Amino acid sequence: MTNVRWTISSTMLTVVLSCLLALLPAHTEASTSSVFKALVIGTNTQAVTSSTLSWEKFSEAETHLQFAVRTFEPEPHSRETSESEQLHPLSYVCRVEIEGIFTAGHTVTEDTVTVCIVAAQLSEVERHHAFEVLINMGGGGKLKWQPWSRYHAGIFGGAVSAGMGKFSDYYVARTRARQGEGHHHHAGHDGYVVGNFDPNVKLTGRINAPLPGSTTSTEHEHGDILVEIEPVKYELRSIKQNKLRTIIKKNTTVLGSTILSNTDERTSLAETVITYDYMKEIYWGKHEGVVQGLFTKVYDSRSQQTSNVTWGIKSATRHVETKSVNTMLEPGTAINVTLFGNYTEMEAPYTAMLKAYYDDNSDPVSRKINSIMVSRDMEDVKMEYSPVYWIENGTLVPTTTTTTTTTTTTTTTTTTTTTSTTEATTSLRPVPINSTPVEGGTMIDEDGMSNEIGHAPSTSRDLDVSRSNEKLEGSLDNMSSRSRSRSPNGATGSLKEVTTLSIWLGAVSLVLALRRN
Repeated sequence: MTNVRWTISSTMLTVVLSCLLALLPAHTEASTSSVFKALVIGTNTQAVTSSTLSWEKFSEAETHLQFAVRTFEPEPHSRETSESEQLHPLSYVCRVEIEGIFTAGHTVTEDTVTVCIVAAQLSEVERHHAFEVLINMGGGGKLKWQPWSRYHAGIFGGAVSAGMGKFSDYYVARTRARQGEGHHHHAGHDGYVVGNFDPNVKLTGRINAPLPGSTTSTEHEHGDILVEIEPVKYELRSIKQNKLRTIIKKNTTVLGSTILSNTDERTSLAETVITYDYMKEIYWGKHEGVVQGLFTKVYDSRSQQTSNVTWGIKSATRHVETKSVNTMLEPGTAINVTLFGNYTEMEAPYTAMLKAYYDDNSDPVSRKINSIMVSRDMEDVKMEYSPVYWIENGTLVPTTTTTTTTTTTTTTTTTTTTTSTTEATTSLRPVPINSTPVEGGTMIDEDGMSNEIGHAPSTSRDLDVSRSNEKLEGSLDNMSSRSRSRSPNGATGSLKEVTTLSIWLGAVSLVLALRRN
């Protein structure tokens, strides 16, 4: 059972790998090679790399020929264009390496299959299914077929090389088929055949191209050489940023600080300046088919002034700016001033119209591009002020209002409440009496009743003394009851009052006894 499972798993794995391998070529980008062109400096010729052209392996995809260089460019929207495209498919410039030498040719369609027709110098005509096509990347290059004859010595500046920039390389050229042979099966669109210009033969050079019906290449004394005309400057207009995909990073930076002080004897204006510098950078990105290092004038809607940059190269300039600071200060006071700013980095995708100007004074060409702009700049520059303080001791100057800073002073007031309890005190003054109670102790029961057997007063004086004693005792009893009602819970106070009453009673009894005697 294990072997069966392994066999099934192996089969499924093989199928999956086969599917992936089958899909792999569809996602593989076409390999590209640089295109070289002639740079004429005086009597010397050098090969330089083109910024707008490339050689790419033909992938048989219809979209691959969208920006391929045609052998003939008719007037747009003309009757000739419509009729010619219906009779003959479009033909494009191609190249094939033959015995180590790259040879230029043109494409033809045979039974829905596109092949490249080439012929080396004085060699047989060949058909190749594997070849490279010349691509004008993004349509950014301006090409023209420059007429040439044997009376023109040398090569044109900007002539497109079919090789790798060597001295012996051929240049892409074309010639028109003879009258009556323009629609032969291996002729290009509108009867043009593409060949090679060799500037190193017969003093002024010759064009070699296969004529329709011939089996070998033929030498020609006139024809056209493919020349690239590069722009001399650009203009970037109608810039629209994609705000949803824009990334902004801000870094708060201290740009400078100073102290404003007033050492005069009256209120006066204190002023100074803060100077700071920063690096301002701008980079408008790259784009396929746009020449790097070319002067570009940018019309940015965010700024009222235009800016000049070098396309494809980051522009960095150091800016020095000065800010003035002033304020009114009282005598002997000072204030600290700090200058802050946000060093802002922004990365924003954008679309714009790029207009190219050419040195042949031809009409400028505009096209829409998409790229990414990266900038670094100082923004949100502002000043912050400290509270005003005394220069002598550094303490803050009292103020109720201020326009620069707000100082909040919190004062905590602690209120202590003292509660005094005043107790009413009664001064017990001795009441003068003329008689004392009878001798002998007075026993008082628990129910408050006395066990003493009273004696009737014998005389009117005794009666008066007795009445006086009753009044004194009643007064003392009332005082005792009032004291108990004021402090019912004060055991110590009641004890003191009872003791005081006992002493007074004893003193009164003693006085009365002495008077009787």
